[in-house]
Order: sequence, then C-alpha cells, then structure tokens
Amino acid sequence: MTGRSPTADLRTQAEAMRIAIEIGAVSVEQVVDWARTIVAASDQPHWSICELATCPDRYPPDLNEFLLAVPGSPDLLAARAIVVRMLSDTLWANPNRADQVARSLYDLAVAGDLEDSPLREIAWWAWDALDLADSGMIEQTRADVVAQMHAAFQKAAAL
Repeated sequence: MTGRSPTADLRTQAEAMRIAIEIGAVSVEQVVDWARTIVAASDQPHWSICELATCPDRYPPDLNEFLLAVPGSPDLLAARAIVVRMLSDTLWANPNRADQVARSLYDLAVAGDLEDSPLREIAWWAWDALDLADSGMIEQTRADVVAQMHAAFQKAAAL
C-alpha cells in the first residue's frame, strides 16, 4: 500500500497523460479511452474526466486544461515513470515507431525529465542515430539502434 489516495493516483495518471500527449507518446484517442475507462469504473467521476471522455475530435493541446483540472496533487516522479513505461511498451509492440519514441525521449530529456536516468544518454542519441543508420552513415543498423533503446528501457525499469 502506497498511502496515496485514489484521487492522488488519478491526478498522477492525468499528469502522465498530460506529459505523454505533449510529447506525442499517446494520441487523443488513447487519452479519451483512458478517461472512458475511469468514467465506467466510477460512481461519480470528476467533471474533467467526463469532459476528456467526450473529446475524441479535439486537438492534443485542447486536452491540457481538462488534464490539469483533475483534482489532487500528482506524484511527478511516478507520472514520469508511467510515461517512460508507455514509451517502452510502444517500442516493444511497434518497433516501426522507434522514431516517434526516440523523439518523445528527446523531448523528455530537453524538458529535464530524464535526469539521472539510463534513458538520458539514449534520448540525446537515438533520434539522430535512427536517421544516420537509415542512411548508412553509421555502422549500426536501425535494428541495432532499436535494440539499444530496448536495453536502455530495461535498465531504467530495473532501477
């Protein structure tokens, strides 16, 4: 038991969704699905979650105000960990989305959200490395770069 209330956990999830949509790690549809799941499981969902559940045709930045309105205080470290797990899951399920995952990692690094993480070094390197591998400018292949990304995610998950 973490000692955190369900509201705080929901706020942490909302913060993770906010970060993830900002860096392109999730789509509007995925945020809407998340909100709909919460609405279905709750007797009295917060109005902001209800709004999110009805936003499938909105632009990603339009969801920000509703995600920020979810009550509670987010655990920022936990929210970042959720985002990193989302990116890792995306890469495992769809290696062809490595460019998007690498760009999202880069955006996290630029924002300072990967400090003291094994992912920080890979975040600065992978996006360019994928392009360089595709053009034959480096010795590694795209598969090698993706494998290094997987290894960095595994190392980060072990911490």
